[in-house]
Amino acid sequence: MSKVLLLTASFGDGHNQAAQAVRETLESSGVTARVVDFVEWLHPAVRSFAKFSLIQGVQKTPALYGLFYQSTLRIKPESRLSKRLNHLGIEHLKKYLRNFAPDVVVGTFPTPLGLMSELRSEGFTRTPSIAIVTDYTAHPQWIHNYTDYYCVASDSVRREFIAYGLDSERIRVTGIPVRSKFDDSAVHTLLTHRDEIRRRLAVNPNVPLILIMTGGAGVLTDVAGWEQIVQRTSAQFCIICGRNERLFRRLSTLASQRVRVLGFTDNIDEWMSIADLAVSKAGGLTVTESLAMELPMLLYRPIPGQERRNARFMIQTGAAVHADNVKDAQRILETLVQDPSRLMKMRDAARAQRLGDGARRIADSILTFMSGLPKTYDSRLENERISPFQ
Repeated sequence: MSKVLLLTASFGDGHNQAAQAVRETLESSGVTARVVDFVEWLHPAVRSFAKFSLIQGVQKTPALYGLFYQSTLRIKPESRLSKRLNHLGIEHLKKYLRNFAPDVVVGTFPTPLGLMSELRSEGFTRTPSIAIVTDYTAHPQWIHNYTDYYCVASDSVRREFIAYGLDSERIRVTGIPVRSKFDDSAVHTLLTHRDEIRRRLAVNPNVPLILIMTGGAGVLTDVAGWEQIVQRTSAQFCIICGRNERLFRRLSTLASQRVRVLGFTDNIDEWMSIADLAVSKAGGLTVTESLAMELPMLLYRPIPGQERRNARFMIQTGAAVHADNVKDAQRILETLVQDPSRLMKMRDAARAQRLGDGARRIADSILTFMSGLPKTYDSRLENERISPFQ
């Protein structure tokens, strides 16, 4: 039985969700697939510091995080710093490769793929590796000599990687993998039954519904300002607070027949299917799920770096608008609520841009790739890149 090791990193939930979506799809095809969080291999002190710094940077000093992101664009994968970072957790990876013996290693985060490239260059393993890029932009930290090929979100990302010097034959446009509840068949069923779902969820079909997804890092950084928006905008609102209990308690005071405030919910797909506009952050998985639902987006305060680039891509397609402050957000919401034709144009743009079933496309690519591999690997053999889909 074929075996695939999926390496992810719990810096935000997007990388993990992408890995789990691909695992689920591979297992449905009879493949043994395991997801391992690379971050768990780090020293506890390093792990805590890295997660704390990321969260604080995103929430408290996004401009500083943006400068950090820009600086990483100039760090070459073969630089001394990159190699030192790549060695974090390398002994754990060696042990896992020995014990699990995967046919292919797949990464939804660039650093573990750097580890694999190092081990390939040293002759420790010939196990091939595949990258799943989970944003609508390229970054040179993904590029490693011994990463065999790349699954990317769009043709524009493909062109960016080519501009960085990556061979076009090593890149496949597959879309970003999302949860099975957002695959084509599930979405079609939901959108076909929108009226029924609205009745069941007690949503007025004659008044626009705005869905606010606060996200793990918190979209509503200015809670007081958003409370005023909800009170002043002539629309229905559903606010998803997730596991943020403090935010849920505060916003619950807004609850009414017009305003729904929810904590963690397992039917977010249903709410997205009946919404007229989503207010969210610009994470790669988040905007992909919105595209899957053909749902227009207001991207609020996209963080400098990959989120800003994701937002730029979505705005260029016509499926999204963005706001950097509460005043602009309120103006945009009021304009869209009063102009249903604009929302319909944004929905049409989302429908035209969506590349559905990303997890299935990626799983099929992995299966095709594995079908061309030799039956066994020998780390003593000369290291040579295995041509994709030979």
